[in-house]
Amino acid sequence: MRKQSTLFPEKEKKFLKELDLAKAQEIADQVRSAVAGHCVKIEVAGSIRRQRDKVHDIDFVVVTKTEAEWQKIVEELKRLKAILNCAGDSVIKAFMPWQGGFFQVDFYRAKPETYGIHLIIRTGSAEHNMWLAGCAISRGMRLKYSQGLIMKDKVVTGEDEQAVFEALGLTWQSPSEREIVDGKPVWQSLEEAQVYEKIWHNLKDESHS
Repeated sequence: MRKQSTLFPEKEKKFLKELDLAKAQEIADQVRSAVAGHCVKIEVAGSIRRQRDKVHDIDFVVVTKTEAEWQKIVEELKRLKAILNCAGDSVIKAFMPWQGGFFQVDFYRAKPETYGIHLIIRTGSAEHNMWLAGCAISRGMRLKYSQGLIMKDKVVTGEDEQAVFEALGLTWQSPSEREIVDGKPVWQSLEEAQVYEKIWHNLKDESHS
């Protein structure tokens, strides 16, 4: 006699590759409400934060007080019937049920002192991150999400997004503007580029005085 699992095979799970922004935001709001009590800080990053029309996954940057609180996020996802794909010390990846399918949700764990740098990196876009990394290199620094903005092996800043931008000689930019077109950020005009270069040279002169 055939086994019952063979007679009644489990329905194949449908993993959704993208969602409209509004639908992805609904999932993000649901998940955030469920896990926020275990977080000191929590922010939706990625495509949702940049307000893209299409979203391919949902990214959260979080700070938890303890390892136990981090693990409770896993338990909350299980309670929401999510499929766990990864539950490590610094990353949790899961698939949330949504209208007959499953959509990817990722959690990235930061420390208070690296929260800002994590938020920048996980917000993107990838091309804008590369531009910022190049900007940092041109100023003798490095962007390291695990440490912050680094100069001569010392942390300049990392706990706050605005502080990272300012340390690069830039003003904080809205996530929706963090895209690259024709090799430069959409928020940066030629005049602004010249202003930022002047600001940077002034900062460098002050550091040497």
